[in-house]
Amino acid sequence: MLTQLQQESMQSGRAIAGILPSPRVDQEKSCRTVPMRVLVLGLSRTGTESLIQLGYDGTYHGYTAAVESPRDCKTWLRAMRAKFDGVGAPFVREDWDQLLGHYQAVCDVPAACFADELMTAYPNAKVILTNRDTDEWFYSVSKTLVANAFTRKASLISLFATITRSPNRWTRPTMMYALSDFFDGDFERNGKQTYREHYRRVREMARERKMELLDYEIKDGWEPLCKFLGHDVPVGPFPCGNDKQEVNARIKAIINREIQRLLLIFAFLFSCFAFTGLATITLVGI
Repeated sequence: MLTQLQQESMQSGRAIAGILPSPRVDQEKSCRTVPMRVLVLGLSRTGTESLIQLGYDGTYHGYTAAVESPRDCKTWLRAMRAKFDGVGAPFVREDWDQLLGHYQAVCDVPAACFADELMTAYPNAKVILTNRDTDEWFYSVSKTLVANAFTRKASLISLFATITRSPNRWTRPTMMYALSDFFDGDFERNGKQTYREHYRRVREMARERKMELLDYEIKDGWEPLCKFLGHDVPVGPFPCGNDKQEVNARIKAIINREIQRLLLIFAFLFSCFAFTGLATITLVGI
């Protein structure tokens, strides 16, 4: 049963990752339970979140990993290290099924960083490339994801998250690969070129593998998307959320949640030390 907040989100035509329910996966025991039907391989900040309402049994978005199932990032981090550092075996179909086995569609990063691997694993899936003007995309990513990831505050919180074994301890390292290594180590210098090359490469792979592909822009609305997927056009306006202010607010909420967790840990430790010290003083007095 949906909560009132979830119902209101659906009624307003906006499905927000981390609010609408999606399948929970026990990765140690998981396997593919539903077919992978759609690979949305456009990069972040091209309208990927608007496609959460694809009508499939679970759509895996970047917010699924960052907010809803942060332990997924442990697996994503292993995939990143294998791809970019050559540490461990590259992911194959079995690995992807273990991570994404309860989802019929996937979009946004980290998934978009593995376009080749996912297209190889799921050759019967349809591919959607969400497009955006390159300069607009670069500016948007710079002012949201990059602006929040490469800060001293984020580094310190990530360090303490690791020390205290937070369930979020794999999130920032995973996203750092997506925002740095994916762009040859320098988003500022290589962002636009990598963006263009990524889209060129996905189109080329789809053509070579005879996979169905839709080049899509959010401004096109439901019509071309639903025609490509064979769905009826939904009633209501096309969802257009996740703007710069909303993204920054979400990232801030994630950071604040981790800060609150750390403060609770430090408060508990302080109270333990204070109690121990008081007990010692009492015993000495006796």
